[in-house]
Amino acid sequence: MAKSYSRERALLRDAANSAFGRQRDVLESAGKLLSDLTHLAGRKLVQKTSLAPKKSGIGAFIATGLAVAIVAGAAYVAWQVLRTDDDAWIDDEFDVD
Repeated sequence: MAKSYSRERALLRDAANSAFGRQRDVLESAGKLLSDLTHLAGRKLVQKTSLAPKKSGIGAFIATGLAVAIVAGAAYVAWQVLRTDDDAWIDDEFDVD
């Protein structure tokens, strides 16, 4: 029995090492691909970027104000939901005489 366990353990170890090697190869390929994509995106972004400052109009001001109001509203709702309300609990004082 000990031989069968050691043989099975060796087979499992070999399978795990093989899977680890394949996983390492996939991660290396993914890292190289990500590096290439970020390099390519960075060159395209530099080409599209304008050095002249853009003038913002009234629409941008209204959109910013609306975004701030939405964030403030969401924060208020979250605060109301998560706050503790001590008056909501019923006291456990019973008169057992």
